[in-house]
Amino acid sequence: MGKIKTLEEYLAENNFLREAAEFHFKLEKNLTEVEPLELPPREKVLELVRAEKIPLLQQEKFQAQVLDAVEKFLPRDLAESLLRQENLSAKKICAAHELNETLTRKTFWATVDKLIPADLKLWERDDWQENYCPICGRRPVMAQLKKFNDGRERRLLCGGCRTLWSWRRVGCPYCGNENLERIHILELDKKMRLDVCDECRAYLKTYTDEDEENIYLRDWATLHLDLLAEEKTLHKCGAVELE
Repeated sequence: MGKIKTLEEYLAENNFLREAAEFHFKLEKNLTEVEPLELPPREKVLELVRAEKIPLLQQEKFQAQVLDAVEKFLPRDLAESLLRQENLSAKKICAAHELNETLTRKTFWATVDKLIPADLKLWERDDWQENYCPICGRRPVMAQLKKFNDGRERRLLCGGCRTLWSWRRVGCPYCGNENLERIHILELDKKMRLDVCDECRAYLKTYTDEDEENIYLRDWATLHLDLLAEEKTLHKCGAVELE
């Protein structure tokens, strides 16, 4: 196994990503004082979510906690639309307040990421088996293949709160297609690939290694793969700026 790279070493090799990195570093710095919510213990959260298959933050009580936490810098009606993924409503409110929609979306979901305690951000194989995030309800933006027993399991990464959950190895997490003849893989990088669905023409960027999650599970760190996918007329799902 080769030397594990730091994020800075990765950026030195991929200088074209420097501007995107600086934007995200600045955003993270601005949110350092955001404290995680006081949510129920993990077992109680599992129970609440699995009972009705309703993500935690889509349940009324916990929605209110998020809205209380973010209303200091966003209009409450806008935060509510973003949290519920009511995209047309959010677009209209951004326009009415003359807010940059992409920046507003990124800031909101980066804040939600900070609000979720770390112990709730990894769901094991039997915890959750849906194709949407158990915490906030968003669709995945990336995936990772990780060692499990004698093989590997696929973990999906939420595009909003960055929760990881195990999901079946075969199938499109967007349209549900499981026909292997209508799914293919594009190997575009030593550690990253695109899992492509020929039914809905969506793709999932997938990290095929371990130990460098701090690099390869950051959506912006592989923007060049998104550009390659766009050239192939594929479309991206799960990204907060692409509602």
